[in-house]
Amino acid sequence: MKTNNQLKKTVLFLLIIFRIFNVVSQNENVLYIVDSIPIIEEPKKGFGILTENDIDNVVVIKNKKTIDSIGYKNLDGIIYVFTKDYIQRPDSIKAIPTTNKMTKINGVWCLKNATPYSGKFIDYYLNGKIQGEGVLFNGKLKGKRLKYHLSGKVSDEIEYDNGISNGLEQRFYADGTLMQKGVLKNGKEVGDWEMYHPNGQLKQKAHFTDEGKMDGEVVSYYSTGKIKGTSYYENGVFIKDKLSEKLFDYYNESQELYKQVNYKAAIKKLTKAIELDSTWADGYFARGTMKLNDFQFDEALSDFNKALEIEPYFTNAYSNRAFTIIRKHEFSDSRTISKSNDFQILATKEVEIPKSEMTKICQDLNKAVSLGDDNHMVLDALEKYCKE
Repeated sequence: MKTNNQLKKTVLFLLIIFRIFNVVSQNENVLYIVDSIPIIEEPKKGFGILTENDIDNVVVIKNKKTIDSIGYKNLDGIIYVFTKDYIQRPDSIKAIPTTNKMTKINGVWCLKNATPYSGKFIDYYLNGKIQGEGVLFNGKLKGKRLKYHLSGKVSDEIEYDNGISNGLEQRFYADGTLMQKGVLKNGKEVGDWEMYHPNGQLKQKAHFTDEGKMDGEVVSYYSTGKIKGTSYYENGVFIKDKLSEKLFDYYNESQELYKQVNYKAAIKKLTKAIELDSTWADGYFARGTMKLNDFQFDEALSDFNKALEIEPYFTNAYSNRAFTIIRKHEFSDSRTISKSNDFQILATKEVEIPKSEMTKICQDLNKAVSLGDDNHMVLDALEKYCKE
């Protein structure tokens, strides 16, 4: 959904410019080429949003002969957009190809005439910032492959051999904090792997056999340093313990009831699970979500607060807590449209949310996005309620 928003925002901005100069109409068949890359499909998720501040200049071609000579027939126009970052690149860097101008054939990256490419490549976000770089040999990744966040910090660092991940893999949060690390062999995890919370605390530690199967004790931690749980594997097979088995039985039963719109019975199942383990953040989150959908707003807030007390980096708990406050105000003094034994339908209304509550909503939405929540509902709510 985010990619749709990216494309809409990008095209909307461009159309605004070109309508001012009266060069493009809505019914014309126009191709956008950004920094020499034709935008034929929607930009991929995370590809970046193009804004006015990113653009250095725009060139519009309307002459049919010129368009045909470039190799694009049946077009009414071509719009070249050049970002500031692209303009500032030296020619030696511009000459390095991007995979966005290659074709992948049977797992092999090829340039024109289906020739496997050997050499360095650099990929870019839509706004001209570097997105990734590496080396291809006969069309397959070889050596260290780097990917970057929009901020310019490294997001992924992976070793490849003949197109298969082999060697150290490290992934990082947007601020540069280590997210996870481990070794890959023929594309499979081997040895010890560690995952970390955004605050640097260990999140999980696991061991894999040479065949890539999880083996031994797997310990999970909350970002506070407290143990979340311990599970056991034997050569890739999960060994159930009585508590975990009971918790997940209750959880699965609650999900089935939830699908049947039997929220009250589903909530009771999760309450029984929480009685078995009062430190189970996932249980509080799931129960809070069900209470939110059952219009039990104060009770839902209590569960989301508890989930975040146990796990301060519980991303979706922030967004759901924000929506709980929003819905609480939207449905205050609401009118019942339909009611049955299992559920009721209420009519929402536009209300003015108190400033103190708006502060809480925006803090939670911003926190959720900063932790990686890119759900369109969250982004739309952020745009609607937190413009300033």
